[in-house]
Amino acid sequence: MRALSRLLLSLSIALPALGLSPLATTTPAHASGNGLAHTPPMGWNSWDTFGCNASEQIVKDTADFMASSGMRDAGYQYLTIDDCWMRRSRDAGGNLVPDPQKYPDGLAALAAYVHGKGLKFGVYESPTYHTCQGFPGSLGREQQDARTFATWGVDFLKYDNCLASDPSQRVGDERLPLQTRDGRMRDALAATGRPIVFSLSLQPAAQGETPWVWGKGVANMWRIDGDRDASFAGLTRLIHADLDKSRYAGPGAWNDIDMLETGNYASASQNPKQRLTYDQEKSELSAAAVLAAPLISGADLRTAAAAGSSGFPISQQDLSVYLNKEVIAVDQDSLGRQGTAVATANGLDVLRRPLAGGAVAVALFNETSAPATLSTTAAAVGLPVSKAGYALNDLWTHTSSVSADGTISATVPAGGTVLYRVTAHSGTTGSAR
Repeated sequence: MRALSRLLLSLSIALPALGLSPLATTTPAHASGNGLAHTPPMGWNSWDTFGCNASEQIVKDTADFMASSGMRDAGYQYLTIDDCWMRRSRDAGGNLVPDPQKYPDGLAALAAYVHGKGLKFGVYESPTYHTCQGFPGSLGREQQDARTFATWGVDFLKYDNCLASDPSQRVGDERLPLQTRDGRMRDALAATGRPIVFSLSLQPAAQGETPWVWGKGVANMWRIDGDRDASFAGLTRLIHADLDKSRYAGPGAWNDIDMLETGNYASASQNPKQRLTYDQEKSELSAAAVLAAPLISGADLRTAAAAGSSGFPISQQDLSVYLNKEVIAVDQDSLGRQGTAVATANGLDVLRRPLAGGAVAVALFNETSAPATLSTTAAAVGLPVSKAGYALNDLWTHTSSVSADGTISATVPAGGTVLYRVTAHSGTTGSAR
């Protein structure tokens, strides 16, 4: 049966090379507006591990770790606190007020601490009257809240949209299209003069929204599907949901597959089956890189001492995944074109992403529970004909090989991915497409 599956996959991969099923092409989109996020944002968000229990000390400990562990220098720069950071009501002037128990020094001081570590600071709000957890939303207060964020030194705004799927249950301006409500905050942020990355977080399928269609005129990134958990199934669902949306992404405007769960043992602690294996963790970063997705960790990024006995601090193995600079370079590639599928069959996927300078990133992704051999060709992934062959650089083993005939193949472990950076040797004679 496995041999038959491999044969079917080989046939499906061969079709594009024969011209029977052309590869989808993309033209880089350029976001209008703030000129930020030329490459996908990288950083950390508090929600997946801490939920409403994030605090000033947790953010400081996380900033300390990111600055000292190599994460900051690898490109992870935004630290964002999610919902529940504020009081249940505004002050007499209508201003948002940080929860004094969780953030006793206030958010301006916390932002200054994060900035002092060479990092950037983000907060959460919503284009509704109340956030997902019932705290004051920004709807109707966009200009006031944007000025507050700018005054505090905020660099990143995650803008959620927890609304009933039935529009008849919404009140007032909540009935306005999401694009309109989000556009108000876009304009308010721009009016502050402070560069603030704008991230849309919502449940598009449940709410009938398609932010990837209109998002590049409003924000720098937008969620493409509902929340994911720390499971491998959650990862594969988001990958497949994103594969047909490449044409909407480009410099300054990115499809978001939700937070990275590598090292996220806290949310998975009650069910060990939810934890990603090491091979699955490598698949997560590989797929995100090929899909040009933001790299926002949802793990507990603190030292073991800071986390204490109740924490689940990141391991050195987890950290090594986050710090793979060659894979990060694919995600941050300056060409800004999101990858697409060459073939998907029986849980065996071949993905490709064109890179600046003519190289192509090729991911051989095995979703199944058993090792499998995946194969494709240089022609199928869009590389030009090269009489001198092709250089294959394995971005996880950091080894190189040469394919004389253009075959790109590997035996991939269960849940794993082999990620190559493939280039044609000198002596090209024309396009294979």
